[in-house]
Amino acid sequence: MKTPNHARSEAGHRPHSAGAHALTPKTKPSAVAAVIALAMALAGCAQQPATGSSDPVPVETSTTSSISAEADSPTTGTATISPPSTKVAPGMQLMEQGQFWDIISRSLEVSDGSIEHQAAELEDILADLPPAQVASFNARFVSKNLELYSWELWGAAYVLYGGCSDDCFEYLRSWVVGQGQDYFKAVLRDPQTLDNGRLSFAFESDEAEWLSYVGEDAYLRASDGRDLYEDYPQSPSTIAVGEPSGTAWDEETVESLYPDLSPLP
Repeated sequence: MKTPNHARSEAGHRPHSAGAHALTPKTKPSAVAAVIALAMALAGCAQQPATGSSDPVPVETSTTSSISAEADSPTTGTATISPPSTKVAPGMQLMEQGQFWDIISRSLEVSDGSIEHQAAELEDILADLPPAQVASFNARFVSKNLELYSWELWGAAYVLYGGCSDDCFEYLRSWVVGQGQDYFKAVLRDPQTLDNGRLSFAFESDEAEWLSYVGEDAYLRASDGRDLYEDYPQSPSTIAVGEPSGTAWDEETVESLYPDLSPLP
């Protein structure tokens, strides 16, 4: 099992912020800038990038015009890796949900409980796909991460960990996605599902920062060295912009909202 590429110190890769677990806001782009950037991205997302030695093959996409929460579509049997479609629908490129969750499940099965091993396996699976499908996986991963961007889940994490910064919360959301479809849906319904034994110690989920870079690293391999965000500048990030959904809480009283949660060691 190899080490994921993002372990290297490369330009554009964020350092792990271990120890910074106070609830302090991260500097983020303004809402106006985000809207303008998204509009520009959507205007050109049906075009294939011109950089590199060969252009990515287009993939079938969702018809949504932005990364947003959407219901998981029912699936039957085991999803398979299918060749990319030649049709490009309007909106951000999102991998089909059954295919996405199948890939996540395969990486989880061989991880032996190690997030690092899961990230390495996930990168290997994706690196064998056409670059455009890697980009669509990355967009779907981010959409699932952002579906979990709620005050309710953040509050549960804050109580379990004894504090949780925005970085901590970002990595926790990636960890939840990496645990597979059933767990993801359970946590989305009830954030207190976090306290079901899967997490053994506080900030264990911080290692899921590995998962945040898998799409970028796999794209580098699948495209023979091209950069995901240069080929697909509209590709989203797990760094959430704006306020979480739900009702905000106060750090002094948040524990009272989760009386059944026990802080992790």
